[in-house]
Amino acid sequence: MTVVIDSSYALACVMPDESGPATMEAVLGEVLLAPFIWPIEIASALRNGVRRRRFDTMQAVGIATHVADLDARIAAPWHNEPARYLELSLAYELTPYDAIYLDLCLTQRAALATCDAALAAAASRLGVRTHT
Repeated sequence: MTVVIDSSYALACVMPDESGPATMEAVLGEVLLAPFIWPIEIASALRNGVRRRRFDTMQAVGIATHVADLDARIAAPWHNEPARYLELSLAYELTPYDAIYLDLCLTQRAALATCDAALAAAASRLGVRTHT
C-alpha cells in the first residue's frame, strides 16, 4: 500500500523530543509518497525550530537527514490546476498546501499519514484511510 506522508507526520517520527505517532511502525513499513512541497515544508519547520531555539542548527541538519532516511518518493506536480487546490481547500477548510496532500491521496488512491487534525478529518470525509 502507498501512504502519502505529510511533514507533520514525518517530523513527529524523527524528532528527538517526541515519542512518534502510534501508527508509525505500520506507516514506515509501506511505500511512502510525498508531494513536491514536502522537502520545503520540512526545511521551513526546521528553520522555525532553530529560530525558536527548540534545537540548534546542527541538530536541525541531523533531523533533516533522518527525514530523508524515511525514503519517501517525491511526486512531481501532477497537474497545473490551481483551481483544484483552491476547490479542495475551500470545500474542506484546509490551506492550499494541505489540499495538495489530499489531492495526491485521491489521485494515487493512497492512504494519508498526518498529525494535522483538520487534514485527517477532510481525508476521512473523502474516504481516504488515515494514519494519525
